[in-house]
Amino acid sequence: MPESKDPKHYQKSIQTADAIMSQLSDEESIGYLRGAALKHLCRFGAKHGITVDSAIMDCEKADWYNRKLIDFLKTLKKEKAKFQHTPADNITNIFKGSDD
Repeated sequence: MPESKDPKHYQKSIQTADAIMSQLSDEESIGYLRGAALKHLCRFGAKHGITVDSAIMDCEKADWYNRKLIDFLKTLKKEKAKFQHTPADNITNIFKGSDD
């Protein structure tokens, strides 16, 4: 599991991400973690003002979710889990056929 640098209000007996993932399939968990990482990168510096500190905070949060995703995928590999992930699930397909 990724190293936690959470403030006290995030420190609980179970990480919120783990509680959410406990209710999801493997595919849904992958989507959740990818989405959470992307969310933090997309709002880069916007939530707490555009400062170097807020940008670093968003990058660190994205990194936390990305590391959690990598650990999750390594666990699936170790367990030889199978899941269906098709190219249609890739974000680049959203833009196919759009006016460039």
